[in-house]
Amino acid sequence: MAVYEGMFILDPAKFARDPAAAAEQVGALITAHGGTILAARVWDERKLAYPIKGHKKGLYWLTYFSMPGTGLAPLERQCEISDDILRKLILKLDDRIADALVQHALAGDAAPRRSPAPAPAAPAAPAAPAG
Repeated sequence: MAVYEGMFILDPAKFARDPAAAAEQVGALITAHGGTILAARVWDERKLAYPIKGHKKGLYWLTYFSMPGTGLAPLERQCEISDDILRKLILKLDDRIADALVQHALAGDAAPRRSPAPAPAAPAAPAAPAG
């Protein structure tokens, strides 16, 4: 079976009300089409570049799963029909890097994020002439 990376943009309002149910919906869709979840987690909640189905924010849900290729088209169709999934992107992973990506996703936020660079200091005022 091939390993896939799925990025799903979910309705953040429904996720805020019931996080377990919203996250379980993606997992249930994958398992219903013959897939096995390898790792799944919240990636981020962000403002969308443009409104999607009337939503200005989206919750990005990252999932790694294995699935036979025959189950992918029906899975994508179900994602299009679902009201809770605003957008999806599913990529087939190269076997050489699949294990490393899954392990990184399982580690979650264990790796520290870089903080933004400090703002440059204002230039010093010129020294007054002596005299």
